[in-house]
Amino acid sequence: MGYGLGIDLGTTFTGAAVVGDTGTTMVPLGRDGVVEPSVVFAAADGTLLTGDAAVDASGDAPQRVARGFKRRLGDPTPLVVGGAAFSPAALLAAQLREVLTRVEKSAGSAPESIVLTCPAVWGPYRREHFDEVPRLTGLAGAVIVTEPEAAATHYAAERRLGAGELVAVYDLGGGTFDTTILRAQDSGMEIVGTPEGIERLGGMDFDEALFAHVDDALGGALSGLDPADPDGAAVLASVRQACVRAKEELSVEPDVTIRAALPGGDREVVVTRLAFNDMIRPSVELTTESLHRTIASAGLTPRDLAAVLLAGGSSRIPLVGQVVSEAFGRPVRAGLHPKFTVALGAAAIAAKRLERARPVVPPPAPAPVAAPPAVRRRKLVVPAVVAAAVIVGGGVVAIATSGGDTGGTPGPQVSANAAAKPSGPVASVAVPTVADTITGTGKRPQGVGVTPDGSKVYVPSSVSNTISVIDRASRRIVQTITTPAPPQYIAVGKGRAFVTLLGPGNAVAVIDTTLDQIVGTVPAGNRMFVPAITPDGKRLFVPDQESSLVLAVDPAARTSATFSQVPPGPRGVAVDGAGKRLYVVSIDSSQVTAIDAESSKILGSVRVGNSSLAIALTPDGKHAYTANYDANSVSVIDTETLKVTATVPVGGHPLAVTSAPDGKHLYVANNADGTVSVVDTGTNAVTATVPVGKEPWSIAVSPDGQETFVSNALGDSVTVLNTGA
Repeated sequence: MGYGLGIDLGTTFTGAAVVGDTGTTMVPLGRDGVVEPSVVFAAADGTLLTGDAAVDASGDAPQRVARGFKRRLGDPTPLVVGGAAFSPAALLAAQLREVLTRVEKSAGSAPESIVLTCPAVWGPYRREHFDEVPRLTGLAGAVIVTEPEAAATHYAAERRLGAGELVAVYDLGGGTFDTTILRAQDSGMEIVGTPEGIERLGGMDFDEALFAHVDDALGGALSGLDPADPDGAAVLASVRQACVRAKEELSVEPDVTIRAALPGGDREVVVTRLAFNDMIRPSVELTTESLHRTIASAGLTPRDLAAVLLAGGSSRIPLVGQVVSEAFGRPVRAGLHPKFTVALGAAAIAAKRLERARPVVPPPAPAPVAAPPAVRRRKLVVPAVVAAAVIVGGGVVAIATSGGDTGGTPGPQVSANAAAKPSGPVASVAVPTVADTITGTGKRPQGVGVTPDGSKVYVPSSVSNTISVIDRASRRIVQTITTPAPPQYIAVGKGRAFVTLLGPGNAVAVIDTTLDQIVGTVPAGNRMFVPAITPDGKRLFVPDQESSLVLAVDPAARTSATFSQVPPGPRGVAVDGAGKRLYVVSIDSSQVTAIDAESSKILGSVRVGNSSLAIALTPDGKHAYTANYDANSVSVIDTETLKVTATVPVGGHPLAVTSAPDGKHLYVANNADGTVSVVDTGTNAVTATVPVGKEPWSIAVSPDGQETFVSNALGDSVTVLNTGA
């Protein structure tokens, strides 16, 4: 069966994604990640190297390297690289040719459908020159769509936009800025109004602003160097690369140090995030003015938008989301793969074109079957306040469930489940019921955790910068902890809870669960995701997606250190009950890695479903389970052999998974559907699908197994499920 290929030839990075029978996945192009630099090196023999190979070769001959050539597309003046003249289209074609070679080698065959992307603001002249790129590679039949169309297509698949819903795509890449309004239609995304943008505004300009700042701090020492001199050119290239790294690091660090190896000796310049924000703020504010005009061109107001979708690598700069949110007052959303949104959307469009091109074969007429026997339904009697529906075996059963008041603070009645407090975990049930919905937890709750004694539930809310403390017995919010930066995910141990903070300092907050106060922070990581604590509480393991590392945090010493390098994109960690092994799931490589907890030695790895981003272990540690976001499935792994033994279809875009304390059931939060799937671990079959809130994000089970708590990110609530017999 053929596959569809989407390629994003970006100004600073190039990415490619494929859609085939096994789902959607990025093609690893870079040495340390899935995207590669948009760089071409012209060797003396006329060979053109691209990507990481070009960067490696440029160290000794920086005059032979070309960057940012996409910006020059349509310029009649050729680029002189290594003494030879090249059109920008020829350099883009070299990059495209290498991508196609890598993809075909990886897939074992050529794609049947190819989609390339370009900025929406390009006029006919620039589009005509871009059309030349696939022709120069000998590629026939490639389709070109705009980058915002691709980004919105991917966003619609992630969030399941309803027909007629509108989104604004704010695409701030390495070299250009685009803004477009799109309407979701059954047939695809429709551009509304007039796209607008700024052709020469992006991450490269922010790099240049940093370079100018460093030069000024050094008294013009950099601008005084001769770029024609090999030594001077090497210094300039080194400082420019340092500025690129500094820009990225300032998204998570309060300050960085940029070093310049000048002829008179090394010099250092410290740049703070505040200073960097001041450098780029005027440019970011220009982008919001452009988006305002685009909205007006469609006859709309910001209130008509379902969301503003951030795309492009430069949109990850914290100031960007802050300014856009303040300017439009709408939800500002970034995909799970901020750098990959355009490539993934292009691949989805390629796959749709492939489906339409295939002949439709009518299914054979079904054979007559006997009518099924009548199903006897068991009557469920519970106090009816909040109605819920549970899907069982393909049918829907309406269940009346108990609930609190609309403020999420029910009366002093203590639930029977919470009051019983059995000494060990109770038997988990195949069909849970909704017991309550707790509101008032703050905006966008992403994490949820329960104390080992089962008395409290902690809910970090990233937009509100708060952590809600819920008394489990009364289901009341009894304390609100304010955090210095947006809290994301939580791990709860005996006497301490640990919350990842995204923002200034990028740290792990340490909470005393007796006092319900932050008692310290530990600097750690770049893009931290779901952590895990060892059974003895002495170490916390934190996955850092940006650097492909697992960090080890010492709660007592309040220090963090690199524990292990893992495959690209680590998103979740699970530690076995003995504290001897940990398992790391990586979204970019769809892989689980087993690591010895003492020596940090990698014991092995296994491929799982596409975009796997959460992991859980059964209490006995014999099986691991991953939530595969793009595959809409759960992979079952035998931890002894490190092999996938089963794949369980669940709901739309599973984002979190956890095990019942008795190990007999899994609970899977389906982000797109607003449901929780219940999986029988003995049969690997879904026994029920329970509607919860809007965009369930995290899930945690009480130690006794009686209740399961689901944080609903867009519902600003926590759903409580009765999961124990």
